[in-house]
Amino acid sequence: MSVFLWILQIVLALMFVGIGGLRLVSPAPRLRRLPWTDGYPLAAIRALGALELVAGLLVLVPGMLGWSPLLTAVAAGGLAVLMALAVLMHLRRGQQQSAVLPAILLVMAGIVLWGRLDQLL
Repeated sequence: MSVFLWILQIVLALMFVGIGGLRLVSPAPRLRRLPWTDGYPLAAIRALGALELVAGLLVLVPGMLGWSPLLTAVAAGGLAVLMALAVLMHLRRGQQQSAVLPAILLVMAGIVLWGRLDQLL
């Protein structure tokens, strides 16, 4: 199970550091082309990117440095909540295809959360 969790953590970290980083550095016109950004201020999109970037790092770095697995579990839990909200937002907007990736990431983050919390107990 540990190797599987590490693989999931690496994939989650790569996804969220990449996605979050792009939301932080992409020019506003490029971000505005994404259909889900309608109605959200640019500052909120950038804040979301920062949150994703930090959580992506916290899913991986504490375990690599031998810090508490609780940090990894908290980060995975935060990403799970974020992805649940993303799925709901896409479904409310009628963007079913756009909800697939957040749903997959939600499941992955949930597995990491469950696995790391199980190690603590």
